[in-house]
Amino acid sequence: MKKFIQLLLGNKVLKESTDYKYATLRIQFNLIIIFISIFYLWLDTYVGVSVFIPWYTGILLIGILGIALNRMGYYTLTNAQIIILSNSVVFLFADTDSHYGGIFFYFIGCALTSLILFGYKYKYFAIVCVGLSIGLGLLAFFYNFNLVPPPRYDEVSTRINFVANFIIGSVTCAMIVYFLIRENFESEKKLIENQNQLVSTTEELKISKERFEMAVKGSRAGIYEWSLLDNIIYVSTQWKELLGYTASELSTISIDQFISYVHPEDGETTHQKIQIVLKTLEPYQSEVRIRTKSGKYKWFLDSGMVKPGINNQAAFVIGSLIDIDDRKKSEGEITLKNIQLAKTNEELDRFVYSASHDMRAPLSSLLGLINLSEKTEVIEDFRIYHGMMKDRIKVMEGFIKEVTDYSRNTRLDLVLTKHSLHNIVKEVVDNLAYSYTNKKLKVEINIDLALSITTDVSRLKVVLNNLISNSYKYQRAEEEHPYIKISGQASSNNTFVVSISDNGTGISSAYHHRIFDMFFRASENSEGSGLGLYIVKETLQKLGGDIWVESKEGNGSVFSFSLPTLS
Repeated sequence: MKKFIQLLLGNKVLKESTDYKYATLRIQFNLIIIFISIFYLWLDTYVGVSVFIPWYTGILLIGILGIALNRMGYYTLTNAQIIILSNSVVFLFADTDSHYGGIFFYFIGCALTSLILFGYKYKYFAIVCVGLSIGLGLLAFFYNFNLVPPPRYDEVSTRINFVANFIIGSVTCAMIVYFLIRENFESEKKLIENQNQLVSTTEELKISKERFEMAVKGSRAGIYEWSLLDNIIYVSTQWKELLGYTASELSTISIDQFISYVHPEDGETTHQKIQIVLKTLEPYQSEVRIRTKSGKYKWFLDSGMVKPGINNQAAFVIGSLIDIDDRKKSEGEITLKNIQLAKTNEELDRFVYSASHDMRAPLSSLLGLINLSEKTEVIEDFRIYHGMMKDRIKVMEGFIKEVTDYSRNTRLDLVLTKHSLHNIVKEVVDNLAYSYTNKKLKVEINIDLALSITTDVSRLKVVLNNLISNSYKYQRAEEEHPYIKISGQASSNNTFVVSISDNGTGISSAYHHRIFDMFFRASENSEGSGLGLYIVKETLQKLGGDIWVESKEGNGSVFSFSLPTLS
């Protein structure tokens, strides 16, 4: 049946649309008209009445014409055709037929048809058409115009007509009411689906909002939005707090006002970057010094992106500020220490000379690789040589660091400060985490945050750095759950014990008594110069501590050292 209706509709209306539903309904009405015409042609022929046969034939043709008009998209004309035809035909037969023939049932169908076809949007037209059906019914009941010579029906024919009119009229009205019920059901169903989807979307938005707020708070970022239309920057409360302002201050600022907060040395660069960002619409990130309310300049990381508007022109700039002042100060201190380290290295000639065999090997290898790279014309070979050169340089770099640590330990006096042992360990772990990229590796720090120690922190970091970096280096690639566990606790007599355990390659017990010797390597696969553990032992002796190891080859290692609290 659906395929038949679709064939009569054509392809001008889309399925599930309102037009489609009403176009289908008009098809059904015209099919009812055609069916009724055919039925009464048969019925009148059966009872021997021929006066209405031309009328039934005409109604049949008009019904077919209505289907054609509806298929061509003349919906309003089809509505008029159905309403005018149905009212006219019913009035004609009501005027002619006996009052006991039941023809008046069809006026109810005509009224309902008007309500359906015009709908609520054209309710006044629908009411007029309902009034027309009622008026025509009353007119036909009280007056006899004799538009068509009335046929003579016997009592049996009259009863047959009544039953036929009652059944067909009732079925027609029921179909119309069913259409209304179905439309109401589908509308309610869609509303419920939309409501459920809205509730789900609301929950998702709520969760997203909470995550965003947590992320912003966790990152301590100050959010801002720059509207280019009115040249105003809207800033969040966190943004104000980062610059030392209260929540009631600086509700909005202009871009010129923001530039005035920027350090004079960064102002021109910042202005140029803004112009480039607005032109390219690319995300941006820069480190800039901004003046706080106290007049002090602090370093901030300024990040954001541009939201385009009409004609793909920049409309909004949305970004964030993150306080990186401590990091920048740390970088400055590191730079200073590197300068001092370079100066110290110049004084290590005697020690380097005694360790020259470890320097010659990577240098000779590096020179050989340079010679090979100069002779090759194959890019792939050059890349291989280049990678091997980098490895040799890293070996030399590691050796220099160990030499420096040894020199500092032997020459510099102790500098005692009180620090949280947990924070010292965490800092070392965080710094090393950037140098090793084993994503499966799990590092645990089991040290009470309140546990403090008075010692030479720089020397303690040298010890921790060597031991923890060894745990990183000698992890087993095949291990499913690699780990490094660092624990520390106070012992008797103001002594602390720190242990670094891992499930790496381990060390054969045959070498336990030699691993702390200078330049000793337990195997050919050992990395480094063999100075690391020697420096650890020398440094701990300087601090008044001791170190020991528990390890089996292929079973991981546990390095433990004791450390007194110095005063």
